[in-house]
Amino acid sequence: MTPEPGSFRDASNRIFYHQGEVFRSLSAEATANWHQLRQTAFFQELVKSGAVVGTETEDRPEITAPVSSHWTGVLRHERLPFISYPYEWTFGMLKDAALLHLEVLERALENGWTLKDGSAYNVQWRGQRPVFIDVSSFEPYRAGDSWIGYRQFCMMFIVPLLLKAHRDIQLAPLCRSNLEGVDPEEGMKFISMRDILRRGVFTHLYLHARLQGRAKQAETRMQAPASSPGKWPIRQTREMTLGMVQSIRRMVGKLERKGGATVWSDYEKTHSYDNVSLAEKKHFVERHVRGKRWRMVYDLGSNTGTFARLCSDHADQVVAVDQDELAVDTLYRRLKAEKPGNVTPLVMPLSNASPDQGWRGRERKSFDSRGKPDLILCLALIHHMVISANIPMRDFLQWLCGFAAAVVVEFVGPDDEMTLQLLKNKRNAYPDYTQGQFESIAASMFEIIDSAPLKEGRRRIYFLQPKLPSVQSQTAT
Repeated sequence: MTPEPGSFRDASNRIFYHQGEVFRSLSAEATANWHQLRQTAFFQELVKSGAVVGTETEDRPEITAPVSSHWTGVLRHERLPFISYPYEWTFGMLKDAALLHLEVLERALENGWTLKDGSAYNVQWRGQRPVFIDVSSFEPYRAGDSWIGYRQFCMMFIVPLLLKAHRDIQLAPLCRSNLEGVDPEEGMKFISMRDILRRGVFTHLYLHARLQGRAKQAETRMQAPASSPGKWPIRQTREMTLGMVQSIRRMVGKLERKGGATVWSDYEKTHSYDNVSLAEKKHFVERHVRGKRWRMVYDLGSNTGTFARLCSDHADQVVAVDQDELAVDTLYRRLKAEKPGNVTPLVMPLSNASPDQGWRGRERKSFDSRGKPDLILCLALIHHMVISANIPMRDFLQWLCGFAAAVVVEFVGPDDEMTLQLLKNKRNAYPDYTQGQFESIAASMFEIIDSAPLKEGRRRIYFLQPKLPSVQSQTAT
């Protein structure tokens, strides 16, 4: 039994793993709620549609017995292929995750239930489709209660979305720096007076910040505040709460990101390949990808996902990562227009990939420790890592080698026009950045199975297989 260290915040349940399966242990109250919930038609429909993670009661003694002294019930969940976090999602992904959360809450309220929180971490991805994973969040609705998760939902969903939609503030740094979301008072620092009347800002950001500020002042004066942030001063009916949720859902649905483009979001039009070289590159990748079913593929530096989508026919799951949020959002919008697939796009600077975070550095796991790819695509990325980010080539290749996966890597040579562009404002000429040095370092960690020239020899693409650890140690010695 392996406990999930990030599941401690709700005292009514815990997540743990056993032999590749995902389980949730429940308190007595949570167990009673579950037995009611699983019999409701609305919950069964949410699971069937894929909106809520597949969940069943677990009764195998070898699973239930070890936890029975502390917990009353155990559930078994469908295992999702990859866990990601809100600070790795695009605007479109965060918006759709918010809409799913509100849809689930709306269906619950219509049927006499509610959700006790509003955490963005309660949503994960099955390919490009969001899925609600926290079944222990469902509770029977009690007369007079408002949605107690409203303030949390604002901090984790609404405030970041408003800042992106109205001020084009980058989401990832904000959400990554504070795992609780964006505090309303902090959010107001990005808002001008003319923004206050924009869609959603006055109600869900400005008023929250004012109420929170008054509560702090009252606390300083040792007085009870007139009202607490996130709580309504009057007793609410279920119909009032449902109306509020429906209003929020309409507001979020109308939010759109600001227009614009980046070099990488238009990569398919602005890349430096001619048709012949691009076809050669695609042929090389496809030749080494087809013929085997890959369990997990990482496309690192995916841009708008051309090669991630190429791999999707030969893989169970593809995780496409790029630091350009607009390029990744472009990929996400394209994936949404297609049938349910197996590509999950993420925003992340690979020179500063998501680290271990939260309580004792265990609550949210680093990117490196969350998945076990058996194939990595690393196309036209190495020059950005070595020259732009000043990461030594050996360190970069050691990082790739640490995944113990096959690698398709494209070396962008020192005379390639994209490399020359990166070198324009660099004093260091990077004399060690050569094809020969790359092959020498790569050969110490991988078996070079195949390679081919691209762009008249200015680039070269390789298919590498990791050496056994004992072989690497001998080579290094």
